[in-house]
Amino acid sequence: MAGVEQTMWVELLGEVRARVGVNEVSLGAPRQRAVLAILAIRVNQTVTRSELIDGVWGDAPPASVEGSVHTYIHGLRRALSVAGDAVLTRTGAGYRLALGPQQLDLTVVESQLSDARGLARAGKGSAAADLIGECLALWRGIPLSGLPGPFADSERVRLTELRYRLVEERAELMLAAGRHRELISDLGEAVEAEPFREGFRAQLMLALYRSGRRADALAEFEAVRRLLADELGLDPEAALTDLHLRMLRSDPELDSPAKAVAPPRSRKPAQLPHEAPDFVGRTSELEQLSRWCVTERSSDKALVISAIDGAGGIGKTTLAVRFARSVAPNYPDGQLYLDLRGFDPNRVPLSTTDALGQLLWALGSSRQRAEPDALASMYRTLLADKRVLILLDNAASTEQVRDLLPGTSNSLVLITSRNRLSGLVARDGARRLTLGLLTEPEALDLLRNTVGRRRVDDEEAAAAELVRLCGYLPLALRVAAERISGSPDTSLRELVESLHAAQDRLDNLHVDDDEMTSVRSVISWSYNSLDQELARTFRLLGLVRAPKIGASAAAALIDRPVAKTGELLRVLSEQHLLEPESGRYTFHDLIKVYAGEMAHSEESPEKLREAIRALMIWYLSSMRATLRRLIKDYPLPHSGVPETTHPLPDFDTREAMWGWYEEETKNVTALIEHAAELGEHEIAWQLTWCTYNSFYSSGLISEWIQILTIALSSTEQLADPGPQARILMFLGIAYSRLGRNEVAVEYLERGLGLARRIENDHLKSSMLANLASTLREMKRYEEGIAYAREAVQLAKPDSPHYQKAGSIDALCELYVESGQPEQALHYGELGLKAARACAAGLLEANLTVNVAHAHRDLADMATATRMYESALELCADLGDRYHQALALLGLAELRRRIAQYDTAREHALRALEIFIDLDGEEADVARALLETLEEEATP
Repeated sequence: MAGVEQTMWVELLGEVRARVGVNEVSLGAPRQRAVLAILAIRVNQTVTRSELIDGVWGDAPPASVEGSVHTYIHGLRRALSVAGDAVLTRTGAGYRLALGPQQLDLTVVESQLSDARGLARAGKGSAAADLIGECLALWRGIPLSGLPGPFADSERVRLTELRYRLVEERAELMLAAGRHRELISDLGEAVEAEPFREGFRAQLMLALYRSGRRADALAEFEAVRRLLADELGLDPEAALTDLHLRMLRSDPELDSPAKAVAPPRSRKPAQLPHEAPDFVGRTSELEQLSRWCVTERSSDKALVISAIDGAGGIGKTTLAVRFARSVAPNYPDGQLYLDLRGFDPNRVPLSTTDALGQLLWALGSSRQRAEPDALASMYRTLLADKRVLILLDNAASTEQVRDLLPGTSNSLVLITSRNRLSGLVARDGARRLTLGLLTEPEALDLLRNTVGRRRVDDEEAAAAELVRLCGYLPLALRVAAERISGSPDTSLRELVESLHAAQDRLDNLHVDDDEMTSVRSVISWSYNSLDQELARTFRLLGLVRAPKIGASAAAALIDRPVAKTGELLRVLSEQHLLEPESGRYTFHDLIKVYAGEMAHSEESPEKLREAIRALMIWYLSSMRATLRRLIKDYPLPHSGVPETTHPLPDFDTREAMWGWYEEETKNVTALIEHAAELGEHEIAWQLTWCTYNSFYSSGLISEWIQILTIALSSTEQLADPGPQARILMFLGIAYSRLGRNEVAVEYLERGLGLARRIENDHLKSSMLANLASTLREMKRYEEGIAYAREAVQLAKPDSPHYQKAGSIDALCELYVESGQPEQALHYGELGLKAARACAAGLLEANLTVNVAHAHRDLADMATATRMYESALELCADLGDRYHQALALLGLAELRRRIAQYDTAREHALRALEIFIDLDGEEADVARALLETLEEEATP
């Protein structure tokens, strides 16, 4: 055939089809078409047989798979031969599909998109939008529709996401060109297809607003707000919320097509660890990572590098951090780092739920959901439309990692593991980079960087033998280098002989894990060079399960002065046996294994228990002392544990004190489980009690529930029911924070039953007040009032003012919400007196607002106004924005009732802005009030 009849056209953006001229080509069975799809997406490139097998069959191909590939290739060659024998050819390493730039729908899209962006840069936005519209017309449905295999699954997601990005890009150009009316129908369809995509919603709102449909634009915001809250437990992002506020204010800038939607103000994480200063080699690996980044970035695909994998100590994390820092500017929405603890010697691997919780917190979400699926959905939603670099370090398995991958996102994910994570490669389209040992020249360069070039070059043969004995393993080389640096007058040959001797002594240890062999010999060599004091410190540190330790805590562990301990830690760090990190120290996990082994082989069980117990007591004493200073009149339970004899931390500022408390809570969390295992149940529950303020403020509720459950088991071993009641109360509070109020009530009622058996009015009062507050959230006002009244009655004249104020506050708020302002006013004034007596500013602010509410509901508008203004002054002094917003909202409602709508709207908007910043659920109340004001103010 000749002319146009010879032209091949292949379509991927829908059902996979091909035609020559006007004649459609029969492409055969679904798997045969899946093979064609892989070849077409890799057009004009060689695709190996193994890549075809992985892409179509995944990690469980049948025994006959080689024959199947041959059959499918033969079938495709026969079908496509009508366009010429050169279309599908065999190369040395695989197969190649040859097509011109106008013969594949996907390459046409890529070419026209490039042209459109060029037009946009030249100021021809309207023409660019039309050209992108032509690109979108090439989509005929779901890309690669009906094709099996992990490759098709992955590409379907990517190509669907590409379409949505083009819809957004076209809409942005049309909005800027003043063509907003043309967009409404298309964006409505896009929102229906992707309801969680806030970019579509913002563009639709703006198109409606500019078309004179302000009410419809505001309704779109309310619809997405409710959807996100109901399905994901999230509020809309800052950009969408800001747009909504601007529409409520009738911001004149929104009327101008030249004004773009405000950019997000969300928090940008920057969590990458510091880079190793003596990094050497790995040139080819860094180049490969860069090539993958460039390839995938040009295709708008989220990149996952599953395994920078290899043995422990081989430098996976060092390489990942080096590369991550080099490309970080390409990911302007932030960098996340998470140690998954896959091979931590003292701590279990991080669960997917806990990992998601930490990542969500880093991304700025303070909403917590207990269900893993809900957390994963929330995580993917936050990453959609973002370019974030995510480094997941020390992964144990594919299952641990899979839910931590973004969905439709232009993010980069780097994962390090000692395992190969083959499932991610087959199913998730990940790339694998297996890290080998350093070459001899690279190992020698590392040695030169650490001990000096001249010393290595003067004894090159001995240096070569040294790097061989270190197994060309970076970790072992760094430890050995410090040993060498500490012996400047000893020749390398003598040091090599010493290392030979150390290795000989370890031959009888029968170590099963090969990766420890080189490290063990080098660490032993370094360990045996330590004096007694340093060696004992090193051993005992190996017992500590906390991720980091500071000098003051370590001093309690080894029973030495803080200054002396700090010097010991510094020396161990200089020898690369410890790693300094932000004023504290941590271990490489393999070195920690060795330190723990030495502790158990050289110290008696009694000495080990004595040391770790001393550390736990120091932490308990320090946490209690810090809480006393942070919170006046804080109700700390009586401690049956003796006080530490070692110095407690000292702080110059309140901020430093709070920072220490937040950071050390992470270490205390690890010690709680250890204390329970050792039978130190009194210490376990009291340490848990001390973490309340950190977990409550951070929002890491799932992690909090885990340690509370451990503490509850410990309290069940004690004769005194008081500790169990306290932990049950915290479990109730935690489950209430998750919105699981029924479970919360069960725990609180159990705790109340125990509290009634003991003579502790403060504990009973706290339990009753918390139960009353939970019932208030469930709108069970009568029950809540009964419990709150009982809490108030327990407060005697000589009871702490903090107890009185707290119980009265719960009762006052119940009376306000249940429509009993006279009672609220009576108790509110009593509560204010108690709160002012103990300088409990937050309680005073809450009570002042509720007293103002009561005056307002009694139609005493003048007094209510004075009380709201008094609350605002107090909040300004305290820096308390939450109660400031509550007071503003109260003022807004007051102004509404006297028909001062403009002033009411101003107060409500200010309150809404604060609640949004704080992620407060009261934002819904502020929005509802603004809608009411809109309706009432309209003639």
